[in-house]
Amino acid sequence: MDEPNNRGVRMARALRPITTPRATAVLTVVLAAGLLPSVRAQAPPSPSRIAELSEQWVDPVTEAPPGTTYHLFETAARGKGTQGSYLVYLPPSYEKETARRYPVLYWLHGGFGNARQGAWAVNHLDEGIRAGLVPETIVVLPQALPVGWYVNSKNGKRPIEDVIVKDLIPHVDATYHTLARRDSRAIEGMSMGGYGALHLGMKYPDFFGTISSVAPAILQDLKDEPRERTFDTFGEDEAYYDANGPWTLARQNAPALTKGCAIRLLAGDEDARLRSAIVAFHELLTELGILHQFSEVKGAGHVYEDIVRGLPDGGFAFWRRAFSPSGAGPAGTDRPPR
Repeated sequence: MDEPNNRGVRMARALRPITTPRATAVLTVVLAAGLLPSVRAQAPPSPSRIAELSEQWVDPVTEAPPGTTYHLFETAARGKGTQGSYLVYLPPSYEKETARRYPVLYWLHGGFGNARQGAWAVNHLDEGIRAGLVPETIVVLPQALPVGWYVNSKNGKRPIEDVIVKDLIPHVDATYHTLARRDSRAIEGMSMGGYGALHLGMKYPDFFGTISSVAPAILQDLKDEPRERTFDTFGEDEAYYDANGPWTLARQNAPALTKGCAIRLLAGDEDARLRSAIVAFHELLTELGILHQFSEVKGAGHVYEDIVRGLPDGGFAFWRRAFSPSGAGPAGTDRPPR
């Protein structure tokens, strides 16, 4: 459903907005150093590099982008003594208002990416927070496997879904001043992360009150995705791919998704590979009676920044409404799904 004044998600950094020539120069250096990566399509790594990345639960780059900090957490879903990493952005009042609780946005990176891929999103949201356009929000950026799809792998070796839902989110709620409930818990992702946001949000509609999916890689047939991107998660099992895909989950959980879940689906009209699938998924949600915002940004391709920049209000109204006191609906659960 089109809602002209309700779009975009960009997240921000805990430093002042970049407005001065000196700050711009500093940002240029940061970009050159690879600490604030752009969410842009890149050529896939070599097979040996993919094999290495497929076990990279902890980002080896510990220097966090501006406004975020780097942390480790225990990943019990993988076994005793294992860890994962994440970045976190804390809003401006966090250190001073110690009794205050904040909503949380989980931002999921794309394929062959890492948590640092969300640095621009964090910077953008921070600008909205400081301008009074978005409620103060904690942003968590997990280091997920570069080709993990946010789905437990069929062979059981890579339980990325369980790591996020059963390990990371309880860790975040126990460590930070969060509003640990459905209506204050959001998930957003880009490309593979957009698939992940839909997969997790629609599989656990009583756990996430807000879902934002940007240029999601939601092709309906497994064979349409390059094998190197999918084999470690789905093998060559079309049925497993279908069962975990948002097309199936939307149909299965439509009754729950119609009860106060804020959903946003964004696409660039020049995203030649994914545009038709995203439009078709929008049509499916409409057919199922699942209220959502669908925005197609003219002149944007498969680039997060271009899609979000192309939204009339920078996407802030969506987050303002989702995290308002009357926002996404029933409180839901504060406990991770079993």
